[in-house]
Amino acid sequence: MSAVGHEVTPLRAAAPTMGRGQFWAAAALLLAVVFDVWLSTIMPQWQPGTDLLAAWKVDLANPWSGAAASLTGAGIFRHSPVIAQVASLFGGLPWVAAQLGFLALQLVAIVLVAGRRWPYVVLFPGVFWNLYFGNVDLLIGAAVCAGFRYPGAWAFLFLTKITPGIGVLWFVFRREWRNLLIALGTTAVIVGVSFALAPGLWFQWIDALREMSALPQSVFYPPLAARLPVAIVLVWFAARTGRRWLLPVACLVAVPNPWFVTFAMLGGSVALYSQPRQKSPATDVR
Repeated sequence: MSAVGHEVTPLRAAAPTMGRGQFWAAAALLLAVVFDVWLSTIMPQWQPGTDLLAAWKVDLANPWSGAAASLTGAGIFRHSPVIAQVASLFGGLPWVAAQLGFLALQLVAIVLVAGRRWPYVVLFPGVFWNLYFGNVDLLIGAAVCAGFRYPGAWAFLFLTKITPGIGVLWFVFRREWRNLLIALGTTAVIVGVSFALAPGLWFQWIDALREMSALPQSVFYPPLAARLPVAIVLVWFAARTGRRWLLPVACLVAVPNPWFVTFAMLGGSVALYSQPRQKSPATDVR
């Protein structure tokens, strides 16, 4: 019988093959799982929520009582009076409720900024550490992501670790003056309200910053004065080439006292990496 005009159907469909991108994504996910499992073996020397505890028990009479002792110690409150005032509102919660609430806040932030890529963000080693310790670095990375659409989110960086707010220069290098005004204006309004409620806290914080600036920095990374110019160059390159994912990297470089939970900020880079590159400001900004 002639087979002309009849389509020959294979007995077995060809097995789907994994693309190169899928392969490397799976490999990265597996590596993150292995690393996090290893990390969990050394974490018991610190209690869960070590950094969150400093905010939960913050004393508005002297929030920065331990900040002058060390730049690298865990569980010490170092943020602005705004964060101290907000944290004090939750000091009456049971400790377990505070831990679970902050964990839920971080997980919601991950899903909102990363979408379907949330497993890669959650398992990123720095993020895993941050979820355990309860620091704000993960939320800083999320604020950077949100800042492209809601520039006021940059206030969170200025009111927590201050110098990573240098990433707001993205708007300067792209000549997005309206977004820059919103970012700085939001910060100024929040600071103004906080100062009106408790001006003494701000003078205390300035004194605490002076004391912390005189402390010896870690030998594991260059001093902040050397890293800030690098961060600015990274922001400029990211802005001029439209590489949003580089902005959390630049903010990480500008952190005053980096340690291993600080790398949770790069969860923002993981979330932004798959996004299309923005057009050059030379062509889309006038």
